[in-house]
Amino acid sequence: MTKELLSQRKVNSFSTPSSTVKPKNNEHLFSLSDRISVNQITTYHWSFKESLLGLLASGIPAIGLWNRKILDLETDQAAELVIDSGMKVSTISLAGGFTGCNEYSFDDSIADAIQLIQFGGQVNAAAIQIASGPRAGHTLNHARDLTIDALKRLGDTAAANGTKLALKTMPLSLARNWTFLNSLHSALEIIDACGHPAVGISIDPVQLQQEEEIQELLSEIISLVTAVQISNFDSDITSRDSFADYDMIETINDAGYQGFFDLEIWSEQVWQSDYSSLLSQLQLACQTETSSQFG
Repeated sequence: MTKELLSQRKVNSFSTPSSTVKPKNNEHLFSLSDRISVNQITTYHWSFKESLLGLLASGIPAIGLWNRKILDLETDQAAELVIDSGMKVSTISLAGGFTGCNEYSFDDSIADAIQLIQFGGQVNAAAIQIASGPRAGHTLNHARDLTIDALKRLGDTAAANGTKLALKTMPLSLARNWTFLNSLHSALEIIDACGHPAVGISIDPVQLQQEEEIQELLSEIISLVTAVQISNFDSDITSRDSFADYDMIETINDAGYQGFFDLEIWSEQVWQSDYSSLLSQLQLACQTETSSQFG
């Protein structure tokens, strides 16, 4: 995204001008250990209950829930397990598919998303992650219109349930069955056209590295950021260097983001690993406290 594009963006009711972003105190210490979350996608082979118990045992403060794990149980039972655990919920993944992919109709996708959002309200989830669905034979404009219509409807449901939506983008190489939104620019255009205060964006520090003038960009869009996904983590390293993009994580924090950073990794190597060891390494890597560089 360029400065010229940012200057052309319409300010909607969910946007906050960069001048209103409160600066951080110089003495503020950023500790990722207080803000880390682990998505159930990362611990792929653990059951719903096992993931809760495993994160609790490792001292992880929050969890990202996955709808496939939720559907393994009755939703009321899943909600009870989360509430009884005391775990905070960063995100729930994944609603969407509004373009009619996989023989799934628009109305079906809306109905399923509403159920997931209502579940999110039960467990006090900070955000529900949304993937638009691929173009699926539609023109780009039609796919955009379907997504905007869906987000407007679901934004009302999210607001009524005390949560927000987080529209995902994915690199083209990974997005084939998930979304036609492959850049921050494309997602922001959808959010602007939607203009709903409960509709925001999910960002990935790795993807942000590709943007120019990142600090200025973040100051413009930080009020729209409702979820942050960490997709890179090296469990063989026990310091902050485990995160290839730790500096970007700090930059997102310094821009004013106050939510969780959700470790959501799609990797066969990670899925086959020892999850308890992975979480222990994650805790060690998160314990480094650093002073904010943008006081």
